[in-house]
Amino acid sequence: MSSDKVDLSQIRGDWDFHSRYVTNAMEQTLKRANKYWRELKKASRKKGQVPVDGQLMEEFIEACMQTRALTDDYLILNECKPTAKRKTTKKTKKKVVKKTTAAKAKKKARKKAGGRK
Repeated sequence: MSSDKVDLSQIRGDWDFHSRYVTNAMEQTLKRANKYWRELKKASRKKGQVPVDGQLMEEFIEACMQTRALTDDYLILNECKPTAKRKTTKKTKKKVVKKTTAAKAKKKARKKAGGRK
């Protein structure tokens, strides 16, 4: 891994895109790791063992290492997760309008009456 800090503001810019990208990369890497594992099991000479040397094992190990790096990406995405914006409903908006209208009416009535009561 590089020692440079990750610029999290770049991820915040399009969090959904990065999340989908990491998820797709993880799925593809897991498929590849499973494929190599099945091939290793087929190539075994004894039941319950797999060959521990050779190109196939190196490919399997590389795929496993890539899944580790992708899990780190999920941790970074979690740190950068945007806060959910709460949508105001029509009911809430109506209540706010009613309250402000009622408050304005009271204020007008006080002014007409000649001050605070």
